[in-house]
Amino acid sequence: MTTPSLIRVRSMFSVSRRQAMQGVAGLGAAAAAAPFGRFARADETAVFLGWQGYDEALFVDDMMASAGITLDTTYIGNNDEIVTKLQTGGLGTVDVVTPYMGYVPLLAETGLVQPIDPSRVPNLADVLPLFRNDKNINYNGELYGVPFTWGAGPMLYNPAVIPTAPESWMDLFNPEYQGKVGMMDDPLGNIMLAARISTDAESATFLTMEQLTTAIDFLIKVKTETARLVALSWGELADALARGDVVITFSGWEAMKKFAAEKGAVIEYTYPKEGTYAWLDNYCIATDAPHEEAAYQMCNQIISVPSQVLIGNEFIQGIVNQKAIDELDPEARSLYPYDDPAGFEAKATFYSFPPLESDGVHATFDEWMSDYERFKLA
Repeated sequence: MTTPSLIRVRSMFSVSRRQAMQGVAGLGAAAAAAPFGRFARADETAVFLGWQGYDEALFVDDMMASAGITLDTTYIGNNDEIVTKLQTGGLGTVDVVTPYMGYVPLLAETGLVQPIDPSRVPNLADVLPLFRNDKNINYNGELYGVPFTWGAGPMLYNPAVIPTAPESWMDLFNPEYQGKVGMMDDPLGNIMLAARISTDAESATFLTMEQLTTAIDFLIKVKTETARLVALSWGELADALARGDVVITFSGWEAMKKFAAEKGAVIEYTYPKEGTYAWLDNYCIATDAPHEEAAYQMCNQIISVPSQVLIGNEFIQGIVNQKAIDELDPEARSLYPYDDPAGFEAKATFYSFPPLESDGVHATFDEWMSDYERFKLA
């Protein structure tokens, strides 16, 4: 069976904080002059702006039909589209957006999403504290996101070639792996992981220019000394593992274990001792959502047991509801470290987004992207 795919791209921010604030200031005129996409006219039609596939689990049972909610969807290709579309006429027409946790503080600060009232999302009580209490979605003492799916950047390896899980990311440089390492062209993930491995930064997203240089130099070392492939998609990297073209990876995604299995290959993953980064995607309610009650029902539904089981079993992404975890198929449950959230938290960190504007100490995201070109060209 071919695994259904949630079309999710870990695409990063191109809008500065100042630009975001200016956009909010001009929203009144923009809303009057530029209507948003295909927004619905009927009162019972909620407007969804998010990743393709992130709406499908809402319909796993009859909640939407019973509540009289239909959905008008606009899919994004990267996270910054959420900001852009909310700024340019989206407020007052969009109900739910689906950012990853690193974007939530900016969305909250710029007034593009509204605080969540936990009493209106009763299924939050079943969400593991690791996700519910993430500092990125709890901003200035208020909850701004309902977390519903997650993953990290583990090391993937072929146990037929590497019987014992590698302990360190530095094992990538072992002579036996030269020319057999795969990696992704994933700027944010690559730099975060390289910073965690090669620098003394307290946070892998708050780097001095010297630390950023060190991280990029480390990526270039991996690429030029031991990598065989810099993949453009997680599927491409999983295929290379399944074929045996590569036997170990710099970064990865837990779901790649399933992707490789569908090609007839057994692949395992591990979180090396230096640790890695993690991501957490959310339902957020846009400011001035025209169908607020429907938006709350959708937030509650996406973390319901039926919806979470669908996401875990069919879309093979990490889920957050403990009751749903207990109902997963054994194969799906084995893909993620559900039985050891404390151990996962010790090895994988939900980092905030890099600074969008200079504070005089840390490199900005634009500077990250500029220096990443050295890796691309190496």
